[in-house]
Amino acid sequence: MFLIGKLDPANSTFNGDVRIKFVMRLRTTLRPCVIALGLFAALLPAAAQNSPVRQNFTGRWRMIKDQSDFGKFTVPNIVTRAVDHHDPTLNVHTVQTTGKNTTTSDVSYFTDGKESSNIMSGRDATSKAFWDGPVLMIRTETKDSKGENIEIVDRWDLSSGGRILTITSHVAGPDGGADLKLVCQKQ
Repeated sequence: MFLIGKLDPANSTFNGDVRIKFVMRLRTTLRPCVIALGLFAALLPAAAQNSPVRQNFTGRWRMIKDQSDFGKFTVPNIVTRAVDHHDPTLNVHTVQTTGKNTTTSDVSYFTDGKESSNIMSGRDATSKAFWDGPVLMIRTETKDSKGENIEIVDRWDLSSGGRILTITSHVAGPDGGADLKLVCQKQ
């Protein structure tokens, strides 16, 4: 510590001048620390407030057929998704039945913007997922059956109670674009 002065030989304690100098030096030394702590405490709630709320999509989801819209595509009879979400990893297992045909797919995404590679409809696909506030955006590039480029932009959004998952998709390709909406209820 910063001790200035001499010991008082009469009682082996610091004399008054030394105590005053010590306290003044201590105040001067600690003042920047106290100010820094005060600023940190003041800014902490603001930083927490600016952090986006990120949804967790974990669960088993089943399509609500009358609320979903597949545009020009054939409407499936059943769509179920099992989602395992541990940010930044999102794993999705989908089972879809259309007529007498049932298909399954397993895809993985990284919600931090890191690129992921998957197989979709038997074709290579590259995706990047990222947060837009509480909404998860997934941008996928793949090929159609003719080998032409397709871009799919998905928007995953949970209802305020977390029981309804709405995935809106825009599919863009050489034949134009299409908009789809898959609404699922948590099971």
